[in-house]
Amino acid sequence: MLEPFDLFLPLLAGDKDAIERTAYELCEDEAQNGVIYFEARYSPHLLCNTVKNPAANSKYGIYTKKGQLDPQGVIEAVRRGFLRGEKEFGVKARSILCCIHGFHDWNDEVLELATNLSSEGVVGIDIAGCSLGADEQYPPSVSELYQEAAKRGIHRTVHAGESGGAKEVINAIEEMQAERIGHGYRLLRDECAYKKYAIEKRIHFEACPLSSVMTGSVPLLWSHHPVKRFAADGINFSLSTDDPTCFNNSLLSEYQLAYQKIGLTKKQLWECSLNAARSCFAEESLKSEIIAIVEKAEV
Repeated sequence: MLEPFDLFLPLLAGDKDAIERTAYELCEDEAQNGVIYFEARYSPHLLCNTVKNPAANSKYGIYTKKGQLDPQGVIEAVRRGFLRGEKEFGVKARSILCCIHGFHDWNDEVLELATNLSSEGVVGIDIAGCSLGADEQYPPSVSELYQEAAKRGIHRTVHAGESGGAKEVINAIEEMQAERIGHGYRLLRDECAYKKYAIEKRIHFEACPLSSVMTGSVPLLWSHHPVKRFAADGINFSLSTDDPTCFNNSLLSEYQLAYQKIGLTKKQLWECSLNAARSCFAEESLKSEIIAIVEKAEV
């Protein structure tokens, strides 16, 4: 399910105007789905034209007609789109910068960009896979990078427990000091670890129901989806879309799926939104505003 990235990334990479427009239209899409705040995660290196990335190796080549666009330029283009979108559609948007598994020579620059570009709306880092690798077997250098990010006060989330098992989730929390886990479903394979990290320590899990089935992370049996267990146990989790371009979904459709097929109650869905607000990486003033809005909407 990751191969589509190799199709559409070359259409955006290196084109600052296309990236800005995409960011702007993302604000419009989120607003139409009732979203008041979102964190878009992306790799600035996959969207630039100054490094050797999959877009450069594609049959389309990489776009250079508008000059060089480095990773910082990508972030600035996204920010311009977000600022226009925030003004026109009333949402708030921030960026999470992704390290990409298999391209670890980019990681140090990702950390520096996250350190220096909070003024451009950067609120944290993530590490994710691509079509070349998504096995969650992150090398020690990635753990060291995350430990340094923690020292710098940079927020951290990690893709784990989607294609990997419980031990990858444990590693993300213990060694990489992750504050949030992207997916995390397979932590349920280790009940002791699930109790420790999900129930007792209340690490936040970013669950993506449709994606989890489409990628084969969990079986197609909605009534027994891990989200059902998460909600029953009252753990700290939220609902997310993962990749709307790939899955043709939205946050609204994920909530509808959770309600109609998985069986979450309206109260549990509200709790998901409150969990998301309380665990977001936004600056404290904005975070407080978001929490207050969600609390007022209690079911």
